[in-house]
Amino acid sequence: MASEKKSSVRRDRLLEIEVAVRKWWEDEEVYKSESRKDLPKHGEKFFATFPFPYMNGYLHIGHAFSLSKVDFASAYHRLRGANVLLPFGFHCTGMPIKASADKLSREIQQFGNPPVFTAEESNKEVVKEVEEESDNPALPGQFKGKKSKVAAKAGGQVYQWEIMRSFGLTDSEIARFQDPYEWLYYFPPLAVEDLRAYGLGCDWRRSFVTTDVNPFFDAFVRWQMRKLKAMGKIVKDNRYTVYSPFDGQPCADHDRASGEGVQPQEYTLVKMEVVKPFPVKLGPLEGKNVFLAAATLRPETLYGQTNAWVLPDGKYGAYEINETDVFVLTERAARNLAYQNFSKIPQKPSCLLELTGHDLIGLPLRSPLGVIEIIYTLPMLTILTNKGTGIVTCVPSDSPDDYMALHDLKAKPALRAKYGVQDEWMPTDIIPIINIPEFGDRTAEKVCFDLKIKSQNDKEKLAEGKKLVYLKGFTEGTMIIGEFAGRKVQEVKPIIKTQLIESGEAILYSEPEKPVMSRSGDECVVALTDQWYLTYGESEWRSMAEECLSKMNLYSEETRHGFEHTLSWLNQWACSRSFGLGTRIPWDEQFLVESLSDSTLYMAYYTVAHIFHEGDMYKGSKSLVSPQQMNDEVWEYLFCDGQYPKSSDIPSDLLSKMKQEFDYWYPLDLRVSGKDLIQNHLTFFIYNHTALMASRNWPRGIRCNGHIMLNSEKMSKSTGNFRTLKQAIEEFSATATRFSLADAGDGVDDANFVFETANAAILRLTKELTWMEEILAEESSLRTGPPSTYADKVFENDMNIAIRLTEKAYKDCLFREALKNGFYDLQAARDEYRLSCGIGGMNHDLVLTFMDVQTRLIEPICPHYAEYVWRKLLKKEGCVVTAGWPASNEPDLVLKGANKYLQDSIVLMRKLLQKQLLGSKKAAKKAQVTAVAEEKLKGLVYVNEQFDGWRAHCLNILQSKFDQQTRSFAPDAEILAELREVLQKEGQAENFKQIQKLCMPFLKFKKDEAIAIGGQALNLKLPFGEMEVLQSNMDLIKRQLGLEEVEIYSASDPNDVAKAGPHASLLKQNPPSPGSPTAIFLNR
Repeated sequence: MASEKKSSVRRDRLLEIEVAVRKWWEDEEVYKSESRKDLPKHGEKFFATFPFPYMNGYLHIGHAFSLSKVDFASAYHRLRGANVLLPFGFHCTGMPIKASADKLSREIQQFGNPPVFTAEESNKEVVKEVEEESDNPALPGQFKGKKSKVAAKAGGQVYQWEIMRSFGLTDSEIARFQDPYEWLYYFPPLAVEDLRAYGLGCDWRRSFVTTDVNPFFDAFVRWQMRKLKAMGKIVKDNRYTVYSPFDGQPCADHDRASGEGVQPQEYTLVKMEVVKPFPVKLGPLEGKNVFLAAATLRPETLYGQTNAWVLPDGKYGAYEINETDVFVLTERAARNLAYQNFSKIPQKPSCLLELTGHDLIGLPLRSPLGVIEIIYTLPMLTILTNKGTGIVTCVPSDSPDDYMALHDLKAKPALRAKYGVQDEWMPTDIIPIINIPEFGDRTAEKVCFDLKIKSQNDKEKLAEGKKLVYLKGFTEGTMIIGEFAGRKVQEVKPIIKTQLIESGEAILYSEPEKPVMSRSGDECVVALTDQWYLTYGESEWRSMAEECLSKMNLYSEETRHGFEHTLSWLNQWACSRSFGLGTRIPWDEQFLVESLSDSTLYMAYYTVAHIFHEGDMYKGSKSLVSPQQMNDEVWEYLFCDGQYPKSSDIPSDLLSKMKQEFDYWYPLDLRVSGKDLIQNHLTFFIYNHTALMASRNWPRGIRCNGHIMLNSEKMSKSTGNFRTLKQAIEEFSATATRFSLADAGDGVDDANFVFETANAAILRLTKELTWMEEILAEESSLRTGPPSTYADKVFENDMNIAIRLTEKAYKDCLFREALKNGFYDLQAARDEYRLSCGIGGMNHDLVLTFMDVQTRLIEPICPHYAEYVWRKLLKKEGCVVTAGWPASNEPDLVLKGANKYLQDSIVLMRKLLQKQLLGSKKAAKKAQVTAVAEEKLKGLVYVNEQFDGWRAHCLNILQSKFDQQTRSFAPDAEILAELREVLQKEGQAENFKQIQKLCMPFLKFKKDEAIAIGGQALNLKLPFGEMEVLQSNMDLIKRQLGLEEVEIYSASDPNDVAKAGPHASLLKQNPPSPGSPTAIFLNR
């Protein structure tokens, strides 16, 4: 226990600093953001937002990771002198809170208050992470996750009561959360407290909650919906939508426990009529029209049907579709159909007869468009009953799966016998229907042969073949049968589909493209619902959204591709719900506005929210305006360039103030979010801004990131690999948490929060505090006067470089890179400087400049730490958060290269010393160089500052064959031909082969270097004097290598070489070259 207590001392110091700094900020209202009378010029203001989190629990590290990006960016712009607005609200709209409250109520009714669960029941897991495989590959720019987020959301706990306990609530407190509004008053204030501790640079006066609990926001959403409807962008229509039967309403992304982003997949459901008389098993269906219903994405291939497939052990049913027709399919498909008006009893599958696949084998069928009049049902062993209907049409000409399943039946008599397949049921041959230039008209057969597919169980190769055939068939195929013979497949496919449906031979059928579970715990279906819809995808509106996107800074091409793909498929979106929390549809109050539709324009609300709320995130008790006064005319004036609302009784100065706030802060400069919201919220955000606002107020930037892992594992409550934001702060401090979030990753791929990094940050930052305190306590010991030494110049240059690179990284929202350049690299430069100075000591002015620069550069990431250093250690005036970006001179890249040369040369000389005096690498590991010998050592360092001989020829040729603009070279053959020609002129043509062996590695090395850094890599000399650099740093070389004396010589000067005496042979063993000196070590 003592060691544990000791180990927390450093963290506790950071926590103490954070408490003190937070009080400074709050007392001084550092993050209070006010507009200014004059509209800002470019760069004078910065307005950034983060998607407000859903308030059905505590904030966690996943929230903090995305939030950190917008927080760091805002802090950087504030430090640069911009007037910054970073507000923060709380989302409570929709089903999740209501579903949890209702679930809690049901548990109390069933098990009592407090409920008594059995041990077995309370330990069950309600959800597990499952692989969600897609039959289709992700399209370019489309983000597809491999695992659901169920576990992270539900926490693997069966009962809502247990989930509430996990929040730290006592049994006496939990029951009140049966009221969904209790959640709205409980969790948001706790989130505010956690975010204050975290150090979020937020104007908390502007915070608010959604739903009708907040009458101002309610009025804002009502205006928004009325305006969109008046513009014709909200309509009522029957549309296919993912639907929760349990909740009795559409299930949008935020209402789902798993399956976010999943859309309805539309099929053509082909009616294959069972030929009468029916077999005994189907006897109860006499008098009905019975059809095997097969779902297909390729209705144009029905000409090539040879049979139908069923899964022998699959469970099927005969379901009444209407008074006369019966469909045979799986219960899952029947459930979907029941919600699409294809059931005798609406929304209730009516099963007349339960069947297995065995019962269906051998059924004679008549199928639409088929060349064969009667086809039969045959067994296929690889049918998936969780997709489609479990009934599959067989088109062996164009489906590799069908071809191999038929091949297996034909080639294996035992297989036919096992399932009672009679020979007369078997098709005799393939029916060619489509010609593909690359494959002919028996495509599946050719692909199976080419890929060496052996059976229907060869799943990976069949998937590869299917992908190849389907794409080529659609884009390049030509029909060779039927009334559309000679026409392209992609042209006739929709025509054939329409004809089948109009003739009654097929119907439209939809199901979720992958499984979707609602937060209420039921599997969702696709329903045909009469709903209010936003007309996303409408051509004119989509064009405006695309125009907006083209002008935005998205920080990543992958993000841009994601938006472009979403805009290509996104269409009407159901914006109303029957249950949950939120704002009522103003003209149809039986419905609520769904959770993704009330959160597209609230960034505008932030600009005036402080006038309504002033710290009261609910009803705005301190507001000088009433919700009733905020009518459509006022909102229109504030946000949409509407006329001054003369009829309004809001004081004119207050109206002008609100108008000024919006005009000053808009447009939004940056929106930060997880990439999973590209497919819904973020695209809706673009659509609604383009519809409702002038183009000058369209958003300017979106920065997306991936999800966060903890210690390289998926974050999940069920596995215990989970941290709330509060837990992370308590465990590591806010400073180390923020540091580790910055270090977690910059791209759109998943990032990694590593506990070891957070702990290392605690150690590193507190050690740095101690170092600064010690240096400042003995400030008089530092060397005074202007920086003058070589080490001084290098250190000053390194700081200039760090300032420039860190500035670029922050500007590009690359915060891991900012941390590297502005902290790690700067620390390394300071450590190198301290070592280089030796007994002369560090320069006073440079050390204080370093402390100032480091404090400012790390401030956006670790503001508590930086503020403490700024005020308490450096004794600076004002706040570091607004101190300004550190000034810098133009970096001297030649000096940087010279210093790298110096450090690399010392490393090289150390290796030579080990080799010469210890004789082996093994021995070198066992002893320090400075203890090699008792004798005093002398080092003779030899430099060759210019390439000569064949190396010079190679470089001259490469210079002439290098394109600086494209950083590319002429072909190797051309380079070697010129080299041969040069050598021939010098009479060395006979040695060309020998020289070529030496040249090739050198040529490759120099070509790669030139491609990386440009033509300077091909110079015969380095851009600095090597001897001068080494001579200026002989004291450092002596100290680093433990030498008594060092002498620097030119290897091209015979007199200098002669000074090596009998050891001159070592120069031939390790000849120096530009950038790579050599050394000889002697006993004095």
